[in-house]
Amino acid sequence: MNQQEATEFVIRELGKHHPKNDIIQKVCESVDGMNWGEAEKFVRRVEVENRRAIVLKQSPLVTFIGVCTIILGLGLTFWVAFETLQGYIIFFLSFPVPYLGNIFYFLLGLAMTGGGIWGIWDTILRIWNS
Repeated sequence: MNQQEATEFVIRELGKHHPKNDIIQKVCESVDGMNWGEAEKFVRRVEVENRRAIVLKQSPLVTFIGVCTIILGLGLTFWVAFETLQGYIIFFLSFPVPYLGNIFYFLLGLAMTGGGIWGIWDTILRIWNS
């Protein structure tokens, strides 16, 4: 494997969220005369120089997870709000505290929605700033 092939390999593997140590090991095995330290520096250099390409390869998975989290969070939030308005009490871990579950699950839904939005926003910023 030459330098160009090794660079493409590292970009592809980092884009798939594979562990760096596995990538470094495969680079050591594939490139003749490269020891672990050199391969580690090579992977780090490729990661810095090709950050945008790596982020673009990672973004579909992160975006999918973010959208799913937003949908589930909104669903949970609206379900709990509807149940609360109907007068139902949702218990949290069988604690006999009225409406504790309603409040907990409502806040959990809001947190999921906020986390999903934050994750997608962070991905957009990483792509923009790369």
